[in-house]
Amino acid sequence: MKKKLIAMVLSLAMSCSLIACGGSSESSDTTDTADTTETETTEEAASDTDASEASAAETSDSATDVKFDELQHLVIAFPTWTGAPADTDMVVEELNKILVDRYNIEIEMQIGDSGSYNQSMTLALSGGQQVDVISTLFVGYSNLVNQGYLLDLEEDGLLENYGQGIVEAIGQDYVDMCRVGGVLYGITNNRDFASGKGCIAIASEYLETIGYEVPSSDVNIVEISDEELEDILAQLHEAYPDMEVYRPAANDLVQQTSIDQIGGNNFGVILNYGEEAVVENLFTSDEYKEFCTKVYNWNQAGYISKDAATDTTAVGSLMKDGIILTYGTSGKPGSRVQESLGDARDMTIFQTKQDYMGASSVASYPWAIPYTTANPEAAMTLMKALYTDEDIADLFNYGIEGVHFEYTEDGFIDTSLGTSSGNYGLLAWLYPNQFLTTPTVGNPSDLWDQVKKFNDESLKSVAAGFAFDSTPVANEIAACTNIYNEYKNQLEYGFLDPETGIETLNQKLMDAGMQKIIDEKQSQLDAYMASK
Repeated sequence: MKKKLIAMVLSLAMSCSLIACGGSSESSDTTDTADTTETETTEEAASDTDASEASAAETSDSATDVKFDELQHLVIAFPTWTGAPADTDMVVEELNKILVDRYNIEIEMQIGDSGSYNQSMTLALSGGQQVDVISTLFVGYSNLVNQGYLLDLEEDGLLENYGQGIVEAIGQDYVDMCRVGGVLYGITNNRDFASGKGCIAIASEYLETIGYEVPSSDVNIVEISDEELEDILAQLHEAYPDMEVYRPAANDLVQQTSIDQIGGNNFGVILNYGEEAVVENLFTSDEYKEFCTKVYNWNQAGYISKDAATDTTAVGSLMKDGIILTYGTSGKPGSRVQESLGDARDMTIFQTKQDYMGASSVASYPWAIPYTTANPEAAMTLMKALYTDEDIADLFNYGIEGVHFEYTEDGFIDTSLGTSSGNYGLLAWLYPNQFLTTPTVGNPSDLWDQVKKFNDESLKSVAAGFAFDSTPVANEIAACTNIYNEYKNQLEYGFLDPETGIETLNQKLMDAGMQKIIDEKQSQLDAYMASK
């Protein structure tokens, strides 16, 4: 298999050790005969330029690779649920052997956990610390744009000249969905843009205890009714009275309902799977009240831990440690395998709602280049490598072959065969181009084709591709965010009676200017719809 052969060759060329960065090595300059004169001229001219300019261009099958005169040290920042894996240094060293040889770039990884990443990145960018490539997950893409932290990726031909192949890998339509006010500040990652709504992950071993027939390993998601789910949770609580039955995930409201967030916040949303381009007040909707009432009833029944509203531990860690029985998630092709790997136990995924692609699903958390980059050209070259270089995809996401995983005979990655005393593994769906990676054991061989089909066939918001510019209502959003944060976990984790709590929250939000935000969203959405 191609991947296996590549990895075998790489592993022979590499040794072992992540968060700082590796040394340099010389690369061979290979060009087509027709380009020889042009390349030599370029090399001679580049000898007089500074380190920020490329010295030569090497022609490959897919795109032109830029290699820099001097070693470029770049910082790439992104989150996982629990922070940097134990063997991160080891994997970075191996990645840098490829990146230095190919581009004369070495990387340093700054990996945060889901609970602290927002704060740490905000502090880093506001303080002018070097960050060259950043995932906007948990930080807020539109928020970073509005604060002026991100570069225009097309200015001075940055994407065109140093990001060759990225647009082709993602698709122009999806790239354009990341524009804010017509400007491209970030590029989405290849992934499931749609989401299976109303999904709950339950450890299969607990289902077996209550006599539920666990589906075979080739069944990805089990579709059930809300009533059937309620019955399963009640049985689990009876069988495991001392365990937490359900822990709401950080994004439960969006995952468990059909609402469509606009601009990354809940101050004006589209309801009912984006059926109409109408921005409504979430907090006076039946859907919000039904969601909060359901969770409130679960809390009253003893399903949710008393510290759930303040405990920031990721649900995957709680499941892995045997603290919880179930949690909310999103559905897609490969969900069962993904959750099972992350939780270190076999999981069964149930779904109660439909598959849906929201207005801003594509642009939820693009990869971007902050203004604090040491070298925009080198940062874009690194992004190109992440989106187009097949040789680094498995290494970046799964670690070192023979240490953290093995390739199976039938062409999958098996992470259970690793020999390291440490561990490694990232959020593979967050990688810029997950479609370059090898599917893990348990998935179908055509997983990425299934994901593309999943995206194509899901329900889609009529406002798909709409990006909200929050600048005109930035003060109102800040005020509403502070108020919402006071009530969010209390209401959405079931600690506050929705009969009184929602009304109080809504009134305070209206007093803080939420209606102005809703009106601004509607105005911009109307203009967007008219332009389509």
